[in-house]
Amino acid sequence: MRKILYLLAIMAVAGCQKNEPDLLMGKNASERMAQNKENLKKTLSEAPNGWRLSYFPKRNTFGGYTFLMKFTPEGRVTMVADFGSGTAPQESSYQIQEGQGPLLVFTTRNYIHTLLEPLTYSPDPREHIGKGLEGEFQFVYIGQEGDKLKFKTQRKATEQFVYFEKATAEDWTTIGTQGEQLDGINHTYYLKVTSTQGVENYYVRSAFRMFLFTSMQDSHKASRAGVAVNPNGLTFTPSLEIAGEKFTHMTAVPGTPPLNYTAQSNGVTIELKHFNDPMDEFESQGDVVNDFIILLGDQAHLNLPYMSADFKNDFYTEVGQGKFFSYELLFQSDADTPLLRIGYTPTGNQNDRVFYAYKCNYEIRDKKIYITYISEHEDMDEFWIDPNNEAILQMAQERLTHFIALSSQGIYLWKSSLSASLGPVYYMRSISEPKYYFPGTVNQAVEE
Repeated sequence: MRKILYLLAIMAVAGCQKNEPDLLMGKNASERMAQNKENLKKTLSEAPNGWRLSYFPKRNTFGGYTFLMKFTPEGRVTMVADFGSGTAPQESSYQIQEGQGPLLVFTTRNYIHTLLEPLTYSPDPREHIGKGLEGEFQFVYIGQEGDKLKFKTQRKATEQFVYFEKATAEDWTTIGTQGEQLDGINHTYYLKVTSTQGVENYYVRSAFRMFLFTSMQDSHKASRAGVAVNPNGLTFTPSLEIAGEKFTHMTAVPGTPPLNYTAQSNGVTIELKHFNDPMDEFESQGDVVNDFIILLGDQAHLNLPYMSADFKNDFYTEVGQGKFFSYELLFQSDADTPLLRIGYTPTGNQNDRVFYAYKCNYEIRDKKIYITYISEHEDMDEFWIDPNNEAILQMAQERLTHFIALSSQGIYLWKSSLSASLGPVYYMRSISEPKYYFPGTVNQAVEE
């Protein structure tokens, strides 16, 4: 009987314990959550220079954006981003709320909310127009990993871990220029890859800091990687896979901006190099023009980066209401020879246009284009026969003659990473008068 009573007493005690709140280290779940939230706020606010976050909002689609954040215990945060040197620190509010754990929420607008704003323009990929970069402003705290704070994003489609690292005082002075340097990596850069197989150069293109590297020798060989700045250079996420190696970082080469960057792995060296003039870096590609039509900078190309001010001023001339608006080197034409043709609009409206042309010969030597004059093309618009337009005719002849003179020592031609409506953009430059350079496009239908 005593044994039965003793057993009942134990069961009664156990039953009472089940009705008590779930205790761990003397605290229930809500008390532990409150303590964790307070600990996170304390950790965030005690970092003397705040925290640094490199955030790739949607991996494999967008590159990385870096934020510096300095928190106060009173729920205020001062933030700056690598959006350019004009980006000044802004103050806003934050809260530590409850989610799957302590939830860091930026409750009022600051730079991090920019990654949520709908895009009105998106060259690549276009499907993100109206969506934005799919960033977030709420992060679940997971815990500490060394000196880093580990968080997780909320949205399932872009779920990832992100890390807050302690910032330095120098970070706050350099983040703007670092962002400008990253956004300045464009068609004026190329990637040089050196391995036991030799040297291979790659074009560089970027959209929203997602970089595409395409071999200049083989357009089917390409690599993509998202890029963010770090205090020493660049970070790739995912890693850049090229020449059989994976690269996660590149180190900035000391010097005056625009900076170059380099990295090495198992005998493979990659160099992200800036160039002012393609002629300093690359061999001419004039041999590609056989049987092609080259359009030499029509009105749509006037603002392309490969148009020199001298060529624009001397060859695209306004005459009253009229203006010269295009130059074309027609290797295939209805004439019995190639044509060098100039376009003119008497009214300034390109729908009202007339053309004048010289018959010419051309040849390719040392991969450069050489043009020689034959005669005036007899098939011309009546505009040029009208005596009232003799002054305009003389100006057209002077410009075509000058253009032929530009080729006396050859015209250098190099295919850039840019493209126009008709096809890829070529950088063209006179060897005899190097102040004259201009963009050209190869008619894509002919090229293919």
